[in-house]
Amino acid sequence: MTDIEEAIGNHARWMSLLRNAILQAPPTVDVSEVQAEDQCEFGKWLHGSRLSGEDRASAIYEEVNRLHADFHKLAAQVVELAASGKPRDAYDLLYGEYITMSGRLAIAMRAWQDKLKGTP
Repeated sequence: MTDIEEAIGNHARWMSLLRNAILQAPPTVDVSEVQAEDQCEFGKWLHGSRLSGEDRASAIYEEVNRLHADFHKLAAQVVELAASGKPRDAYDLLYGEYITMSGRLAIAMRAWQDKLKGTP
């Protein structure tokens, strides 16, 4: 299994990537790559064959999967706003809804990690 703490750290680094995308004119980040939630390391694991059907049927998997997809959609929106010459809107989204989504995803990932470890 992938290390969920590592995945949380990797997704936290997206903040820096997105901030840099806003500062660049135009951003050098590809929106479709940012939006593809199944292409980051965690996404590859989440959508890959290593999880059992039982794992995929769990409510916590569904929540993490949904939040992870939403996280990538918001990240792509930040890049789209920056690319369309709206850096203020991109910053507002990054430091508002995106940070909230990132926190919700991290909490859900940690809860899942605890469940997988058998921690109450």
